[in-house]
Amino acid sequence: MSSVQQDEFERLLAWLDQDRDRAGEKYETIRRGLIEMCRCRGCWEPEEVADETITRVAGKVKDVAPTYMGDPARYFYGFAKNVLREYHRRTSRPVPVNPIGPADDSEQLHMCLDQCMELLEPEHRELVLEYFNKDKKPGIDHRKSLGQRFKLKPEALRIRIYRIKKTLQPCIDECLSRT
Repeated sequence: MSSVQQDEFERLLAWLDQDRDRAGEKYETIRRGLIEMCRCRGCWEPEEVADETITRVAGKVKDVAPTYMGDPARYFYGFAKNVLREYHRRTSRPVPVNPIGPADDSEQLHMCLDQCMELLEPEHRELVLEYFNKDKKPGIDHRKSLGQRFKLKPEALRIRIYRIKKTLQPCIDECLSRT
């Protein structure tokens, strides 16, 4: 990852707002928004991806600012989508066909799963545990009640579970490779 040159950073702030204090506030708001966006899209290094986005945008401000119409934050978010695609391409790993082998592998898998689940936000952890609860009968009624409880439509529930699983898999793979 590269760093922003001082003159590029000054141009970036000037593009955000002529008042330096307001520009600084906008910068921080955009950075927090980028971090949250990355986190929601399954990025394990949201700060780094957000900073890389800002660095790249800062390098383009000289060419973009004179003709760009609208809120600069939208440009950052659009740019971040591409940086996130690069990140996911770099970090994607094939999912093993059968990750569970002998009994000790199963124990390691459960240990790694527990460790990785602890890294999730409490609401996401609770959602996953409820969604895959073996004591509850899987089916439409279970998912419907879960959706109501978490205020999610069925499609949104499936997508949320998919994204959480997608963020868990690299953590589990890394943990298993260490053991």
